[in-house]
Amino acid sequence: MDSAGEELSPETQDLALLFLTDLHIGNISIHQLRTKRPFRVRYELDGHIRDQAFLSSLSWRAVMLFALEDGKVLTVHEMGETGRLAETFPMHIMTRLAENARNGGNVVPALRLVDPESGASAIITRSRGKGHAVDALHDLGGPPVFQPLWISDLLRLDALIGMKLVKDGAFAPTMPISAYLEAAAMTERIVAEPELATMQLTGIVPRLPQPRPLPAVLAMFDERCRTFPALARLRERTIYDEYGHRHRQ
Repeated sequence: MDSAGEELSPETQDLALLFLTDLHIGNISIHQLRTKRPFRVRYELDGHIRDQAFLSSLSWRAVMLFALEDGKVLTVHEMGETGRLAETFPMHIMTRLAENARNGGNVVPALRLVDPESGASAIITRSRGKGHAVDALHDLGGPPVFQPLWISDLLRLDALIGMKLVKDGAFAPTMPISAYLEAAAMTERIVAEPELATMQLTGIVPRLPQPRPLPAVLAMFDERCRTFPALARLRERTIYDEYGHRHRQ
């Protein structure tokens, strides 16, 4: 990561935000969930193909973080069941998510994932972390949350809690993410676009509550800040800082 006094790169900002923002199921961090079912990942790291099974979400995350921090080329070919990654995040969708990331601002979402059993969903706006993570408005663990998430965590929910997210082929959004966020803050649920069109939206987006990182995660981040003091500027940064919405405090 960047040293003290240097401007923080977009890649560093992405990694810091991802490190400090974690998916919670109820009040439990995904770090604390355990499974006896391994999570298979087939990936290419600097030209070498590897096929590994991970019992811990942290072990795969460590592989990603070390590779991204070192500037290595990491390409994931499979996650979980064969074909699951390509079916859930097809290439044309990943291209749109990358375009949204480059364009920035109040983008129109590109993808909706849904669990047919529970009805839980995630509306995906853009990619980050060199395509290994996405920004999502979701209700996967309770009330709506807007946060960045590793793609691996989304696909791993099946093994952890039996939640199998699939691509919603009927999702055809025309309204920007600010409309979804404002409606979620008003109703405490994720509102579909036909209903959005009937709501009295103001364009001012209240911030949804954000889960706090685990104390151990904050301690690790603070330790890193002692080596790279510039990182301390990112400690309170949130996903909202990148979308240019007007906010109600």
